[in-house]
Amino acid sequence: MPETTNQGWRLPTAKKYSNWSKAKLQEWINSPELSKYLVEAVDYQIDGNTLAIYQFQKEPLLGKYKSVIFDCQRGIVLCKSSSRSLINAFAQNNLLGGLEFQREFANRLEQKARYVIATGKRAYFSMHGYTTGDTDWVALHQMANFHSLGKSAIVFDTVMCNQLTYTFAFTDCTRYISAQVYRGLYYNHVLYKLGSNHLEASLGWQVRHTRGKSLLDQRAYFHPHPALTKLTLRDIYQDILDKSHARYGRYLASLLEQPLVQDDHHTVYILSRRPNTLF
Repeated sequence: MPETTNQGWRLPTAKKYSNWSKAKLQEWINSPELSKYLVEAVDYQIDGNTLAIYQFQKEPLLGKYKSVIFDCQRGIVLCKSSSRSLINAFAQNNLLGGLEFQREFANRLEQKARYVIATGKRAYFSMHGYTTGDTDWVALHQMANFHSLGKSAIVFDTVMCNQLTYTFAFTDCTRYISAQVYRGLYYNHVLYKLGSNHLEASLGWQVRHTRGKSLLDQRAYFHPHPALTKLTLRDIYQDILDKSHARYGRYLASLLEQPLVQDDHHTVYILSRRPNTLF
């Protein structure tokens, strides 16, 4: 098992092992001094401690690991699950509305590309877009800054902990990857504001607006956005529900080879919806 270091971070403290990339992982994976930080996990779940994920779907690391996860608490995790499987499990188990909400919300912001999965307080960013299959990921809420290495490569620096930081480099990314990071941060910021507005104005919660050192808290990365008065979480979730029922109606019509079934299903769905009243 890896040793506890860095105020709870179970990652190497030697300067040599503070800079990471997929190539360096392949080079150092058999290093004896690194072995105490490696852990194999068959049931890994993405959470707030996840820093970065390197995928090895096409050529598994050591012949069997399809992804390697850097985790604050667990260390360097070797996993036989693909990055796509890990993200799908995270979405199904943790996200309200799953990835469908993420896609719908992106549509509302006129973002056609799908690179970030965000909650307002946490955000996970993919290097090729999460609809393209397996890809590398980084947790933006654990990163303090980033810089590009050309149009298709990027480096992220983690927030500082006990005077230590780590860097994660990603190459062969989508073109203009830095621009996608900016869009992802904007996406997360708007979602955070929308969620806060809903809790405060609609439900009377007192939302504590904390400020940290991660990319999610740095206003320099937030693009100006229009007023959110016409955009609400309730409307987005209702649209998702309507589209879900519409898909089911199309499925029934196709299965039964009866086109009119789709119209009938829609009519029944509309009639079955209870009005927003107590009785």
